[in-house]
Amino acid sequence: MRVPRALYIGETRGLHDLRFLEAIKEKFEVNAYFTSNYTNFDSYNIEEYDLIVAAPLTGTISVIPKNLTIPIVGISLAYDVTSESLSSDLRVNLQRCKLIVCDCKYIKEKIIKEYSFNQKKISVIPFGCDLDLFQSKSQRKFTEPNILVTRNWYPTHSNKIIIEALHLLHEQGIDFQCTFIGDGPELQETKKKVAQSSMSSKIIFLGSKSPKEIQKLMNKFNFYVSASRSDGSSVSLMEAMAAGLICIVSDFPSNSEWINHQKSGFLFQNGSAKSLSKTIREVLQIKPEVLSSISHLGTEVAKTKANWTKNRVDFIRVLESAIE
Repeated sequence: MRVPRALYIGETRGLHDLRFLEAIKEKFEVNAYFTSNYTNFDSYNIEEYDLIVAAPLTGTISVIPKNLTIPIVGISLAYDVTSESLSSDLRVNLQRCKLIVCDCKYIKEKIIKEYSFNQKKISVIPFGCDLDLFQSKSQRKFTEPNILVTRNWYPTHSNKIIIEALHLLHEQGIDFQCTFIGDGPELQETKKKVAQSSMSSKIIFLGSKSPKEIQKLMNKFNFYVSASRSDGSSVSLMEAMAAGLICIVSDFPSNSEWINHQKSGFLFQNGSAKSLSKTIREVLQIKPEVLSSISHLGTEVAKTKANWTKNRVDFIRVLESAIE
């Protein structure tokens, strides 16, 4: 019996791309093309494939010839749907997809409402995290006010709002230590400003780290903060929940699918440094035994919903259904 062939089209060979490719290989003979390589797409004999899988829904689908009849499964990476600047490309590309995969209900509802896409052709499958690596193996005491941030320094992630919130806490005499992991265009300017401030001894910048290094660092922290203005099901959040950190994130709709405020984590007003500082201050005053209970529930949510080993089975089924 002939093994079906799939062509995967991505932008860069990132974490999600590698994860998708690994899953596709279980049922398909697969080749990959990445638009960031700027190689000639015409060199691919595209008619030889039974399926095209493309992520995200914007630039990758745009390179596929318009007259092609091969089924396309489009994968949303959230920003392709939430960014207004990409909406015109998105509208055209959605109509070319036989099926869509997204990682949260918010993105599914947005595609249905704003682009009139058939809801029966959209599957919500959280891309999850490596639970075997990140799942907590030790109990925290929640006595130290140490905060970890693992979002890269791009405008959408709004790490500058976290810096503003920490400055407010510092002015109020609240004790804390905060470590930032990640790189990006806003990092160097921020490091200079922090170095010149009175709270420079309370903030550490470590730059980019591997997943294993991040996991080891998570064992040393109690609190995780993300101020990202928009997201899908954030892998960084799922890693932190799996590791047992108390998660404090913006109240963007997709975050609310993971965080039940004051039960599995905490939400603050999106884009507000004042709201974030108030939330951190309140969380730091909660008794350690209560925080332990919240940590446990957060870990259970991650184990139930963010297990990519389990979710990839649903992902593969969607791909197979596209060529049936």
